[in-house]
Amino acid sequence: MQAIERELLNTARVNLQLVTQHEFDVLKRTQDDRNLCAHPAFVTEDELFQPAPDLVRSHLVHALQCLLVHAPLQGKSALNRIRVDILSPSYPVTRDSIGTYVAAKYLNRAKDALVSNLVKVLLKALFLPDGQDFLPKRRQLAWTLSEVATSKTVIYEEVARPMVATYFEGVDDANLLHLCVYLGAEPRIWTWLSEPVRMRVTRLLENADVATLKLFMAFDAFAVPDLADFLLAKFSGLEQDGQVALISDAPRKEFVSTAITIYSSATSARQAEQYGQALIVPLASFFTVEDVTRTLDAVLGNSQISYATGSPDLMLELFRLTPGLIDQSRPIWQGFVDAMTVRNEGKADARYSYPEIRARLGNP
Repeated sequence: MQAIERELLNTARVNLQLVTQHEFDVLKRTQDDRNLCAHPAFVTEDELFQPAPDLVRSHLVHALQCLLVHAPLQGKSALNRIRVDILSPSYPVTRDSIGTYVAAKYLNRAKDALVSNLVKVLLKALFLPDGQDFLPKRRQLAWTLSEVATSKTVIYEEVARPMVATYFEGVDDANLLHLCVYLGAEPRIWTWLSEPVRMRVTRLLENADVATLKLFMAFDAFAVPDLADFLLAKFSGLEQDGQVALISDAPRKEFVSTAITIYSSATSARQAEQYGQALIVPLASFFTVEDVTRTLDAVLGNSQISYATGSPDLMLELFRLTPGLIDQSRPIWQGFVDAMTVRNEGKADARYSYPEIRARLGNP
C-alpha cells in the first residue's frame, strides 16, 4: 500500500495523464506536508511539523482546484478511445455534429493535460506511420482539431503554435500536402508554419496534377487568404475535365461560377445530365440568387439541357437544396416554369413544364 501511495501522483501524471506538471508539483507539496503530519512518530517533538493555518487553507484550495471540485475526468485512455472513435463508422460526418459530439464526450470533462496531448495527437495523425488509417476520415480529423481549438482556445494555441513551427520541418514532401486539410479547418496553422515549410507547400501545389490535388484535398486550403488567389489560378488553369473532376470531388463556393459556365456549355443531353449531377448538385448549398438565375437561364438557353431526361429532376433537386433562397428567388423560378410551360404548348402538367416546382411555388 505504501508503494501505491508513494507512486500515486506519478501514475496520475505519467501513466494516466490526469494532471499537468503544475498540478503535480502542487499536489506533491500537499502530499509531502500530509506525510509529515500523518507520521509524527518518525520525528522528535522539537521537529514536529505544525503547518500554519494559511498553509492548510492553501492545501485545501489546491486539492479542490486540482481534484475535488471536478466530475470524473478522462485521461490517457481517452486518447486511445478518440482514435478508435474517429475511425469508427458511427463517428459524425458534419462539422457541427462533430463539434457537439467531441465537446460532450471528451472536452467538457477533460483535464488540461488531456487536451494538450489531444492537440498533439490530432496534428500528427496523418503524418505518422499509421496515418493511412485516417485518410478516409481526414476531414473529420481536421474538424475534430478545430473543435478542440474552439472549445479550448488557450491550451490549443499554447500547444499548437510551437509544435507547428517545428514539427512540419521534418515531414517529407510525399506527405506534406496533407497539411491542406488542416488548413481548411484551422487557417491559423498557416501563419504558425515556418517560412521554409510554407515555401515547400506552395511549390508542391504548383507542381501538383489533378490526381494529386484530389488526393490531398488541396483546395481545402482556400481558407488561407495567402493561398486563395494562387489556388484559384491553379484551378482556372486546369483542363475542363479536370475542373469537373475536382468540383465533383471537393465542391467549394469558389468554383460556383465556373461550374455554371461549364454546365451552360453542355453539347448533348447526356452531358447536360452528367454536368448537372457533377457540378450543380454538389455546389447547390453555396448558391446565391444570382447563381440560381444563371442556372435557370442556362436551362432555358440550351435545348440540350432543357429537354434532357434528367433536367426536371435536377432542377427540382436544386429547388430543394436552396430553401434559404426561395423567398428572393421565387419570381425567378416562377418565370422559369412559365417559360417552359409556354414551350410545351401551355400544358402545365407536362414533364418539361416542371409541374413539381410549380406545385411547390404554390401554383395550381
